[in-house]
Amino acid sequence: MNNFLDKEYHPVIEDFIVDFVDDEMGSVERESFEEVLVHDDDLRELAFSAKEGKKLLDQFREIKANDDFMEKLMKKIS
Repeated sequence: MNNFLDKEYHPVIEDFIVDFVDDEMGSVERESFEEVLVHDDDLRELAFSAKEGKKLLDQFREIKANDDFMEKLMKKIS
């Protein structure tokens, strides 16, 4: 069965998704795009998955390794 990952979208739609995920849309543009999402299940799933993925990546950026992490890693590798 096909899903939203199997589809190929026009670059303009991809730009809308990026702007949606990055919260870089004006209110009218956002309302219009959200109206499209109401009627297109695959596009909606893609947009919300991208938004969730961005949140997860932002969380990973906050994770810091201990100061001695590289030293311990090198010992394990050797």
